[in-house]
Amino acid sequence: MKKNLKNAIRKVRKVLDAGLVDEKEVRDALEELEVASKLSTPWWVIVLKTLAYLIGLLLAGYGTTAAAQTMLGMC
Repeated sequence: MKKNLKNAIRKVRKVLDAGLVDEKEVRDALEELEVASKLSTPWWVIVLKTLAYLIGLLLAGYGTTAAAQTMLGMC
């Protein structure tokens, strides 16, 4: 979890634990929490980046093997 999202959650808890809060404090805390949650990376972006990295590793391994076989065939 990102730092600003954690801070926003702490602020909302503090406001709610205070008991006697006005509507403005609740709105501000919820707005800050909403903004912080939009800044975090969606899970599917992380999955796609991981998949692209794995494909790159596989292609690099295949390229190395193919290059080695080509060099052995030339000798």
